[in-house]
Amino acid sequence: MAFDGPKENMFDKSKETHEKMTEALKNKPEIEQPIQQQPVQPTINYSLPTKTPIQKEKVKPFTFTLKPSNRKALNRIAKRHGYSSTSSFLDDWIEQNKDN
Repeated sequence: MAFDGPKENMFDKSKETHEKMTEALKNKPEIEQPIQQQPVQPTINYSLPTKTPIQKEKVKPFTFTLKPSNRKALNRIAKRHGYSSTSSFLDDWIEQNKDN
């Protein structure tokens, strides 16, 4: 294929074409931002305790293990329900959910 020289411009060099091209370059397409969906919370099948006075028996210290991430989650859940300590939250939760 031989070089035949410069090709004719596909646009007429008219004022109308210039105006159309200028307008086309000014118009920017609007990009819709994707809607961020909130993560779906799993359904809780048990009742969480609310801080209410319950007649309690004497308390004894116990030791058990948890994953660190679960301990942090437990702290957040207890604070969310008005408890200052996770142990009192767990004790109330067990009281409300144990089988008699």
